[in-house]
Amino acid sequence: MKYVLKNSRTGEDINEFYTTLEITKTEKELTFEFVCKNSKLYSAYDNYNDPIYEGDVCEAFICTSNDITKYFEVEVAPNNTLFLNRMKCLAVGEYEADPIPKEECFVKSETEKLSDTDYRVKFIVPLDKINYDEKIGIKFNAYRIETEGGIPDKNLLAVSPTMCDSFHQPASFIELK
Repeated sequence: MKYVLKNSRTGEDINEFYTTLEITKTEKELTFEFVCKNSKLYSAYDNYNDPIYEGDVCEAFICTSNDITKYFEVEVAPNNTLFLNRMKCLAVGEYEADPIPKEECFVKSETEKLSDTDYRVKFIVPLDKINYDEKIGIKFNAYRIETEGGIPDKNLLAVSPTMCDSFHQPASFIELK
């Protein structure tokens, strides 16, 4: 399935930071591949589970239960720093995070600089590690933050816009087809 991300706050196209996402699901894994245009490629941190969302990042929230307030948050920065947490959304923008220790990290990621301003992020999530049940399916949303060199949350993009300043809005999740 292929998507073009939109401005998460307004739902409008955001051609200045054109971003595509291709999601592939096999019997064993889920692959997210983002292509991001016009970035300063600003990575805020270099260590696993640091708050990399303070810089440029591609991310996905993945729910595999009937409770959409519980989901996995996967993020990858342009420098290939990874963030992986189990999340519980309490209210829009309010959540509890349960970081997955580095030694238990099951996501594989890679990044590629395509030009001075464009990059690709790919990450693979094993379905068995996220308790995938074919009868329940997968609900998700995917995002990009472009800070234009370090201004947190300056540009928020989403597959399914949240229409607010937070990505933590499970009501905006969509079914993975």
